[in-house]
Amino acid sequence: MAGLPAPVRERDLIAGLAAGYRRRRLLTEAALAAGVALLAIGAARVAGAGVPLALFAGIAAAAIAGAGAWLRNRRRPVGPGEVARHLDRTLPSLEESTGLLLVEPAALGFVERLERIRVERALAAAAPVPVPRDPSAGAALIAAAVAALAGVILLVLPASVRMPGSRVGHPGAARSVAIGGAEVRIVPPAYTGAPERSQSGWDIDAPEGAAITWRIETDADSAWVTTSGGDTLPLRADGNRRVATLRAGASLLYQVTAVRGRDRRSSELHRLAVQADAPPTLLVAAPRSRVRLGPRDALRVPVEIHAGDDWGVGPARLVATLTSGEGEAVKFREAAVPLLPSGGRSDLPHGVTLRTTLDLATLGLKPGDELYFHAEAADRRVPSPNTARSETVFLSLADTGRQDVATIAGIAVSLAPEFFRSQRQIIMDTEKLIADRPRITLQAFRDRSNDIGLDQSLLRSRYGQYVGDETETGGDPEAGHQHDTPENATLLAASVKSQLKAALAQMWDAELRLRTYRPADALPYEYRALAHLKEAQQSARVYVQRVGFEPPPLDPARTRLTGKLEGIGSRTDRDSAGPPVAYPATRVAIAALSGAPARGPLPAATLAALEHAVAELAPRAAADSAVFSTIRSVQQLTGSARAGHPCIGCTSRALGGLLRAVPAADPLPASAREPAGALARRYYELVETER
Repeated sequence: MAGLPAPVRERDLIAGLAAGYRRRRLLTEAALAAGVALLAIGAARVAGAGVPLALFAGIAAAAIAGAGAWLRNRRRPVGPGEVARHLDRTLPSLEESTGLLLVEPAALGFVERLERIRVERALAAAAPVPVPRDPSAGAALIAAAVAALAGVILLVLPASVRMPGSRVGHPGAARSVAIGGAEVRIVPPAYTGAPERSQSGWDIDAPEGAAITWRIETDADSAWVTTSGGDTLPLRADGNRRVATLRAGASLLYQVTAVRGRDRRSSELHRLAVQADAPPTLLVAAPRSRVRLGPRDALRVPVEIHAGDDWGVGPARLVATLTSGEGEAVKFREAAVPLLPSGGRSDLPHGVTLRTTLDLATLGLKPGDELYFHAEAADRRVPSPNTARSETVFLSLADTGRQDVATIAGIAVSLAPEFFRSQRQIIMDTEKLIADRPRITLQAFRDRSNDIGLDQSLLRSRYGQYVGDETETGGDPEAGHQHDTPENATLLAASVKSQLKAALAQMWDAELRLRTYRPADALPYEYRALAHLKEAQQSARVYVQRVGFEPPPLDPARTRLTGKLEGIGSRTDRDSAGPPVAYPATRVAIAALSGAPARGPLPAATLAALEHAVAELAPRAAADSAVFSTIRSVQQLTGSARAGHPCIGCTSRALGGLLRAVPAADPLPASAREPAGALARRYYELVETER
């Protein structure tokens, strides 16, 4: 450029510097893209990808790096103006006027032309001219070198570096078998009415009887699903996926195993939590549990049942039993009455109100007869529906033409058991009232408490006749004042009369609290009254000497010392005094893992014990997240031990989880916990001294 005018020569110098700057930046970006591509290819090969897929990953990485460089050059282009600014920053003699060299002289003013001449002279005197440098070029070259080195290492040693959680395949295999994502389809039973749904997660929640279908991405030659219940489901090929279907019957754990050639891989354990189909819930809203109808009461009794079920209530009916007669002439007759829905209820799942009316006259109920019924209902479960029944309701029609008075001989032989059952029924009615208190009104609560107190009063009056209490029964004065009856004074033993009097005192206290609407306070007195009645019953029993076969006497002189051993055998009986040990396999695993070395491979016996513990805890894991986490910790420990890879903290996590999974032992008796006394210690010391 010696023959060119000065302005042209200086302008070409700046343009040359800009072109060199662009070439260096392009080489740096190309080196960085190559390093990233090598790193991507090596990582893909280590992850198990084939050669085409690895090359594709490398090309994609290089393309991404190139796109980033293009965007960078577009935002910060390198031209003569960038070089001029660089010269202004590096050469003070140019007086920050290098940009004048890029403008045609004709476009400059007089002062600008003078300044341009000084810049040309200063630039000609500068030797050599400082070359612009990219500040990020050094970091980019270092990054490219590191990425290329890492990619080469991964390509050369693919078998020694593995992704976390993968298993070591056969040394000669090109890549390990892969288990990709899964699509799980859950189809509930048709009777539930629940819609089908799909999910991508491995942990599943499904209703009982649902069809679970897995569609798993894998490149295996064969694969299957193994459950904690011991079942194995083969995964059949379906395009580029493998499919298996399971009918959910109970909660379990499962894992997927895939095999290609000599390479085998198993996934982690996953949960299948099954919601069992619960039986229906039946609650008798009307009538009360015990109803006594008078001669003027209506013989049509409305019945209302509140029913609910998790998937809907099916057919329901009332089962009524009619009893007529007394003594040995009691007759029973059973009838079924359908229950029809008449509205829904929001307080129960899929709740419905069932109603019907019992026509006692049509059923043939006569004065003195009793009718007791309960409700039965089934749900919609197929093929075997769940059934449930309600509590029993008692209806009785009063007989005004019969006087319920027994003789003293009858109470000691035949009527006493009926009275004892009546006291138990009072206790049952009281407990039922206490349980129903939050669900009934205050007035209904008081009415039922008063009715139970009336029953207790009637029962107390019955027993009072036989110990000399002055009572009136059924409004008949002649039935009272029986304390001077000869039978009452002679036929009852003193022990029986004392027990009956103690029972009457407890009945009086119970009646007082029931009449004042305090059934919870009356319950202890009712139990004590029942205890006294049972003791009186036991005292009144008659025992007869047993008469049976009398064997002939033995003749020892003829049978002893004959030397005959026929029929004589050895027999050993063993029995355990304590209950069976809970979770024996888990306890064995805890002992084996406690004695295992902190570092290094685990013995084969320890690995086998851990597998047995996992099988033992699997039924609990589906419903207990803590047990499920323990099983995963144990699986991680055994997997790393078999692969020969150290797993920091796996042993302590697995051991702690196993210890928490085992229920706490029952406390020892006081004699076993307390240390031996001074006398016992002295005894043992003397024994040791004599030895």
